[in-house]
Parts: sequence; structure tokens; C-alpha cells
Amino acid sequence: MFLSNKTISRYIHEGKIIVQGNLHIETKGITVNLGDELLIPKKGQLFDTRNPKELKYDKYDLSKEPYILKPNDFVLGSTQQSIRTDKDIITMLDGRSTYARAGMTIHLTALVLDGVPFNSEISVLEIKNLGKFDIVLHPGERIGTYLFAKLSEPIVGDKISKYTNQRGVTPPKV
Repeated sequence: MFLSNKTISRYIHEGKIIVQGNLHIETKGITVNLGDELLIPKKGQLFDTRNPKELKYDKYDLSKEPYILKPNDFVLGSTQQSIRTDKDIITMLDGRSTYARAGMTIHLTALVLDGVPFNSEISVLEIKNLGKFDIVLHPGERIGTYLFAKLSEPIVGDKISKYTNQRGVTPPKV
């Protein structure tokens, strides 16, 4: 069952959902705003999980100047918000349709943010321009929505991951 704005507001008041940073409750979730930093992958690298090597990125500070995401470009970003929930709530990330209609995605595969019930985390965004337009990225831009769903019972146990308690743009860790 997905949570409505009324339930989300109540859960925030009760401490079942904790949001650090800008808080704007929408009809079905919480607004996600783009953070201040991007990681731009350097070209010509090989990503191989069986022979891992540290990937190289250029850092880009959006607070100094907006970034123009060209068609077919890919960058890593992060949310301004940090989220934590009780273990009977899962959090999902949904992109904004205005950006999708211009060809941009913000989260390529993992819909469910599986670390959120265990840690307060900033979400890393996998931003890809699949369209034909240049897209300007501004810090603080409303870029998506956190959606919440109630599980039938709380998750049992803990989860430790390579990304536990991430605080900013985090590249892949193999």
C-alpha cells in the first residue's frame, strides 16, 4: 500500500519517516531536490566487476554554475534530502515527468532504496539524457519524488552495504 500525503505527514510527526533537508510533502510523496555536486565519468574507462578498478570522475559544483546535460550524457548526482524510515516502510524514487518528457531519467534501475530503513541516507541519482535536448541542471531543482509503501510486517535484521550512510555523490563500489 502506497502512503498518501496525510499518512506521510502523520508518520513524519511520529518519527516513522525522518527527512533531513528541504521538506515538501506532495499528494503521494516527498519532493526530491538535486544537490550541489555532480560526478562526471572520465571517458575511456572499463567497468568490470570481476576485475575492479577505481573509476575516475571530474567533480562539478552546481552552486557555482548550472550544468548542461547533453544528449546521451550520464552523470551522478545526489539528493539534498536525507531519508530514514521505520523497518515496515520502503522508499522508492520516482523521476519527475517534466524531465522525462525531455528525455531525462534520474534513477536507472534500483527503484527501491533498500538502505533507507536501516540508515539515514542521501540518495545517489544516475542522471541520463536519453533525449535530443540539452538539459540544464540547477542545484535545488525539483527533480523527483520519494514514494513510500507500507510492508505487511517490519523487516527482520539489519543490512550493511558498501553504501551505508552515504552522505553525497558516491560512485560505484565494487
